[in-house]
Amino acid sequence: MEGQQRVGPLAEVPQVLRDLGNDPTKVMADAGIDAGILRNPDNMLSFTEVGRLLSACVTATACPHFGLLVGQRSATASLGLVGRLMRNAPTLQAAILDLCTHQHRYVRGSVVYLVTQDEIAFWGYAIHIPGMRAIEQVCDGAIAVGFNMMKELAGVLPADVLTCRHAPSDSAPYRRFFGMTPRFDAEQHALAFPAHLLARPVGGADPELRRILERSVAEYWAVRQPGIVDQVIRVLRARVIFPDTSLEDVAEHLLMHPRTLNRRLQSEGTSFRELLSRARFEVARQLLAGTKMEVTDIGLALGYADPSGFTHAFQRWSGAAPSEWRARL
Repeated sequence: MEGQQRVGPLAEVPQVLRDLGNDPTKVMADAGIDAGILRNPDNMLSFTEVGRLLSACVTATACPHFGLLVGQRSATASLGLVGRLMRNAPTLQAAILDLCTHQHRYVRGSVVYLVTQDEIAFWGYAIHIPGMRAIEQVCDGAIAVGFNMMKELAGVLPADVLTCRHAPSDSAPYRRFFGMTPRFDAEQHALAFPAHLLARPVGGADPELRRILERSVAEYWAVRQPGIVDQVIRVLRARVIFPDTSLEDVAEHLLMHPRTLNRRLQSEGTSFRELLSRARFEVARQLLAGTKMEVTDIGLALGYADPSGFTHAFQRWSGAAPSEWRARL
């Protein structure tokens, strides 16, 4: 699965490179990226190209938080049409759901989600491209953009910032930007905050302009419309670390009867159980490679009450036990 990403916030990469004393044209050439492509936020890059680009930037600058520096320069304006729709939403919840609902119109390979659990809202970002490079840089940037959007839209801040990456040797850049030290080695990349903040109104929203924008967004497709398999993969990647990942839960999310969803998946040569296993395997690999979470905790996060059940499943997927697979890295 290749995946595609709208340039959007990545348009800030050349300026961040300059700020760190590097020639953007040279760094992008080393990554095999046309320097002109980042001049238009509506251009598209494959996730492979995004990974190559950010890896080259980290190498050239020796800056392990490069993605954070890129993301902290952007907010809704970087999202184009969907960003304008968000700025005219009635509430913070409606604005976040605008992005969750419409992101698939210009991105294939990642998902933005909003999940409420025990009165805590989690506004998160996840990538479902197996083995993608610089995934922690992309996710750092996405969470920084989300942080800025919360302030811009409703004047509120998250209570916690979660990130499933190793704690860096220097967390000061994160503390300066977020005003807190993120919870590193977490099971997801997300902003966590009291769910009641979702009802906060968006300042300056124009209901009439919103109606016009809704019609425009409904007609906009920068990438192909997703089939049922892609839709299920997106839902599962967002929810696989939460309890509601049953066939019935996913079917309800897709406004579909469970039997209908099963039939449509079978017609495309797969099953809900197979896609759930794929989602669990991808998240397990990301957590094993990117965090210091204990294997038992990773299994629990993925819904395995018995550690041996997770170990056996991972061996079936990869041919190695989780601890052995992690050691090979």
